[in-house]
Order: sequence, then C-alpha cells, then structure tokens
Amino acid sequence: MTTTQHSELVVVQGLRVEDRSGRAVLHDASLSMSHGDRLGVVGESGSGKTTLALGLLGHFRPGLIHTAGSIRVADREVLSASPRELREYRSTVVSYLGQDPVAALTPNMRVADQVRELLRGDSSTDVVSARLESVGLPDDRDFLRRYPHELSGGQVQRVAIARALAPDLILLILDEPTSALDLVTRRAIMSEIEHQVDRLGISLIMISHDLGMVARVANRILVLREGFIVEQGTATATLTNPRHSYTRELLAAADGKARDSSVNGAAHPVGNPTLTARGLVASYGHGKRRNQVIHEVDLDIEPGECLAMIGMSGAGKSTVARCLLGLHEPDSGSVAIAGSQLAPKVQDRSVSDRRSIQLVPQDPRGSLNPRRRINDTLRHSVRSMRGLGRGEADAEVRSLMERVRLSPSLLSRFPGELSGGERQRVAIARALAAAPRLLVCDEVTSALDVSVEASILDLIDELRRERGLSVLLIAHDMRVVRRIADRVIVLDEGRVCESGRLTQMFAAPQQELTRTILEADRSVSETMLQRLR
Repeated sequence: MTTTQHSELVVVQGLRVEDRSGRAVLHDASLSMSHGDRLGVVGESGSGKTTLALGLLGHFRPGLIHTAGSIRVADREVLSASPRELREYRSTVVSYLGQDPVAALTPNMRVADQVRELLRGDSSTDVVSARLESVGLPDDRDFLRRYPHELSGGQVQRVAIARALAPDLILLILDEPTSALDLVTRRAIMSEIEHQVDRLGISLIMISHDLGMVARVANRILVLREGFIVEQGTATATLTNPRHSYTRELLAAADGKARDSSVNGAAHPVGNPTLTARGLVASYGHGKRRNQVIHEVDLDIEPGECLAMIGMSGAGKSTVARCLLGLHEPDSGSVAIAGSQLAPKVQDRSVSDRRSIQLVPQDPRGSLNPRRRINDTLRHSVRSMRGLGRGEADAEVRSLMERVRLSPSLLSRFPGELSGGERQRVAIARALAAAPRLLVCDEVTSALDVSVEASILDLIDELRRERGLSVLLIAHDMRVVRRIADRVIVLDEGRVCESGRLTQMFAAPQQELTRTILEADRSVSETMLQRLR
C-alpha cells in the first residue's frame, strides 16, 4: 500500500468549479484530512458535495469545468495527472461508490463476478462469499449467480459496497452509501464499513443526508451550502455547538419531531378505495430457480390517504410496488383502481389506467433518459399522458418545476448535469405530469437533504388535501414515515406481519421486527449523547 511522507492525506486548496454559464458550483473550497480521518460531508442537494467527491477522483460531471485550485491525495497531484496516472491512482489509492449503486454494477455480470473483478490476490469463491457475508448478503451459490436486475434495491446497494471494499486502498469515498437500506441494515453496514476502515487502516469520506449516520461515523464534519464551505471542524463541536445558522437548521430538521398526520393530514372521503389489491403472489426466476418473494399480500388505500410500507431490505416492498404498476406480472392476485380492475401487465393497460398510478422510483438517475433534456422528458410525459398541445404542455412543465421547487433554468440540462436531489425532484414532477390518482413513492426522499425533504413532503401533503391524491410510501427512514403516513404495514419476507394506524403501531408495536426497526431509529442528539458518554 502506498504511503505518504506528509501527515495530511488529502489537501484541497482554493478549488473552484463552474458550469457552462460561468456559475460557480464550488467556490474556492479548501480542506485537509489526515490519515485515519473520517470526514462527513453534509449539505443540501446541489450544494456541491458530489462535485467535491468526484474532484478527488480527478473527474467532474459533463458541463462542469475546473477553473482554479488543486487537489493532492497521498502526494499525488490529482487534477494534473495524465490518464494513465489517473487509472493507476483510482485502482490503488482511492475507491468510490456513488449515490447510484446500479451504475456501479455491470448489468450482465453475476454477483460473484462483480466483487471478484476488483479483488487482488486470492479471488476464490470463499473470499467472494466472505465479502458478501460481511455486508449482510447471502453467500449461497444461488445468490452468487444472480444478476443485478434479480436483486432488491437494498441488495444492489450492498453488493456495490462489497465491491467498493474489495480493492486495497488508502481512501474510501462513499456518496450516500446507505440511502436504499432499512435502518437495521444501515446500522449493520456502517458498522462493517467502520470495521473494515479500521482493519485496513484507511481514511473515509462519507457524503450523506443522514445526519444521524454521519454523527455516528465521522470524527470531522464539513458543511456545504450553495458551493461554499460554511463550517468544518470536529464532529463533536459541529454537531453539539454549531457556529453557522445553516448547520443549526440542518440539525433542527434532522431532530425535529414529526407531526401526527392522522390529525393534520388529508381528509379521507368515504367511498371506493383508490387502490385495492388482493392476494398478490409474485416470484422471480425460472424453473427450479423460481423464488416466490411475495405471499398473499392485501392492500387498501383510501382517497387522500398515505399508507407507508416498511420492512427490511429485500422484504419485497419494491416487488409489491412493481406488481401494482404492472411492471412485474404477479403469479396470482388482482389490482384495482377506484374499483376498476387493472391488467397484470402495464402494456395491456389503457392510457387512462397507466395515468391513474404513477411511480417515483428510488433510482432517479436510472429512470431518466440520459440523452433527453429535462424539458423534453416532462413535455413528453404531459403530452403522451394528457394529450395537451405544445403550448399548454410547456406551461404545465414550468408549473410542475415550480411545484417541486426547481428552477426553470434546469429544463435545458441533461440528467447527468443535475445533483441527485435535483434528479429526484424531476422524477416527482414527471410522475405528477400524469395527474395520477395514486402516487407510489419508493424511497422518494432518499437522495434529498432534510430541508428539501421537508418541502417535498409538504408538497405531497398539499396534493393529498387539494386533489385527494393517494400515496403508497415505501420508506426506510422512520422520520419520513412519522411525518406523512396515516397507516403503516410491515412486510417481512414477502408477508404482511403487522399493520395499523401510525400512532398506535409506533406507540405499541406488536411484532419483534417492528420493535427492532423502531429501536434503530436514533436521532442526531441521541447519537452524540452516546458518543460523549
């Protein structure tokens, strides 16, 4: 492993990055890290967190230009390195896992080969299995032979983490490493990452909207806002006695108590439920490898109601959503919207049926056409789903951008030129373009900071009140569930093991799984108190 003669592993001096219009994405950013540091980088979506992380790899998104400053990592001048030097640097010094785990995996490569590809030395099946087991994944032959599309979102994320930990390295950069994982698995994964960081003697940079996780893992914290570093220091000082007002706002939002949506949320008219699903059974695979993952699931969602579906990663939550949307044909069972039966396959549904139920996916990057500008994506959705003319469609597109708190200036950009949070809000706007009866939100705030998250949840509440929009919320963040849900169902290995009103279930959970999930939900203040003991 390469060592450096300086005590500082990472030195960033006066880094400035601009977009094509000359607007600064990062303003003269400077920071340093010592060997063994664990730096948490926090801030709102679009604040420059990922731009900073990618800069440490010697790379910037298309449309961004490095105009000033330098980056040195392990005595290597990163921004002036040749392509050959960068390849060697990225394979021996730094490992990066971005906020889109699907992009880190090769779609036609089996799970075992995804990890084996980056191993040095012993790459036997036993070593690969141990890597997967260390991040809470099965190590049996069936799982090793699966492809990424046969995994849940949480499983994809864990395979990507196992892959990122495979090479020997000096610096590990994680951009939203646990966003698609349930709270219990999230804590287990971060414990394993901490263990591997200590075992390998490497340094860590973790970009995350989860301030509770940052509080637990980081020993130093850097706060970004609109491209400026507004605060940096030790985790204890920053999280217990923040100097900047923005840091205080983030902490207040992260620790704020959620309102009781059963009191202040949308009214629920009496009549046909918006959604009725009965006896859903679903499987993956073929022949002897066919694996049943959903077992007799029933759902009802009233007009204007938000039903939250929670459970461990891999419990089948996203598969249930795919069955409702017609993206995965169930083995048996039925789905109806406002009493009207829907065909099992989306291609067999009418335009009206497809409009009635829309998805906001947990992977906005993978769901947006990378070669289509945001304006074209939204205009196409409006015109194809609602038959509006060009002028009406353009006006509606601008209205949708305003509704999800995005600047119309972003309409001319491609998805790759947006931050993760901006892409997530575009995905919400695209779903709303169809004027649906039911919105399926699969980890809808996973890529958003807590302040933007609040505005998105307020938006969903507004739509529920004004339009009677029903919501199926798939979430791992209990703060989000508490904030917006009326009822909750808990899924365990494809079965509903508990359900009820939010306040009743969270006050007195009946099942051990529900209690375990709630116990893992720890605030920033609780985490810091534990660290200070």
